[in-house]
Amino acid sequence: MDRSTFSIIGDRYLDTQHDDTYIESLESELRHRGVTGFYRWFLEYIAASSLWWNILWWDWCDLNEKDIKVGWVQNLVVFGLSALVLTFIFNLYVGFVVFLALHFLTTWLGFWLRAGTKLNK
Repeated sequence: MDRSTFSIIGDRYLDTQHDDTYIESLESELRHRGVTGFYRWFLEYIAASSLWWNILWWDWCDLNEKDIKVGWVQNLVVFGLSALVLTFIFNLYVGFVVFLALHFLTTWLGFWLRAGTKLNK
């Protein structure tokens, strides 16, 4: 397969559904590349915490490392501005908690959206 690792992982975050055979071919390729264990979990975390933005992008074709970078920049800007505003209104603690809460909520959303790519029979 002539694709980047993040492009393969990104297929699970597209606004499409895949059958078991296709998903297993992705998983097999990732295993073949040595993307297993904690390393796999870490890459999935990076993807889920940034590719959740695909609910607004509606990409049906390809999500890759470029999209991950864009997603992380959007996270930092949106979460950072929210935290900054709440820091000025309340205090630094509230701003920090809001930043973390937004990050955890959207990462959970990313993992939830990843599961939705499997075709229901």
